[in-house]
Amino acid sequence: MEEIGKYIAVYLAGATGIWKGIPVGIALGLKPWMTASLVTLGAVSSALLVYFSGEPFRKWLMNKYGSKTFEAKKAKFSNWMEKYGVHGLGLMVTGLLGPFIALVIGMALLDNTRKFLFYLLMGIVLWSFGITYLSEPLVLLVRKLF
Repeated sequence: MEEIGKYIAVYLAGATGIWKGIPVGIALGLKPWMTASLVTLGAVSSALLVYFSGEPFRKWLMNKYGSKTFEAKKAKFSNWMEKYGVHGLGLMVTGLLGPFIALVIGMALLDNTRKFLFYLLMGIVLWSFGITYLSEPLVLLVRKLF
């Protein structure tokens, strides 16, 4: 039962962001593949929830959480869009800004959100596994030192 609680905690932390879920999984002592898988599932679930939720829900989220963040990131997002395109943007911004912010901004600025969602979901998988597997040796090194 305790193990299931760990899985749920990492999943929920991953749903709020990749950079939040991975440290939780490492702190709870889960194996890297399990941490990355749960974070990926959580982030993908939240991204799909936002994508399919409808316009009123997205507007409420923007008003409640994202209007300041949205305005601050909008110019940077537009510059990256011109430079890298939809695929580069979906893969890169997922890890840099987080999937939730990237999706909300992308849906507000882009016409082809389906293509962007596909690359965003691929970015979630790549960033989750990449960060988890790169951070695991560092955590082990720090534990040995202290």
